[in-house]
Amino acid sequence: MDSIELNVTGSVNYESEPVLELALDDVDYRLDVGMQGTALSVSQRTTGSWDWAFVGQAKWDNVMFRCKALPRPVCEALGKALKADAEDDRGYEE
Repeated sequence: MDSIELNVTGSVNYESEPVLELALDDVDYRLDVGMQGTALSVSQRTTGSWDWAFVGQAKWDNVMFRCKALPRPVCEALGKALKADAEDDRGYEE
């Protein structure tokens, strides 16, 4: 693991509230604000375990969720969950 990867993984505060958590099959995914708010940090763990493992940085433009480290079906599921969450938040503002 090089120093750049150490700095990125060290920036995720798992004690804070995540942007989103989603369970798919036997894996829990967690999205946190990363890179000074310009991207999302993606972490995963086996359902039932305690320790999160950093997967990579992701981008979401309110339409498509992109993360090179995740398979397309996982990205699509996370994108749908983010969109649903954003729509719920808009409902509270109106």
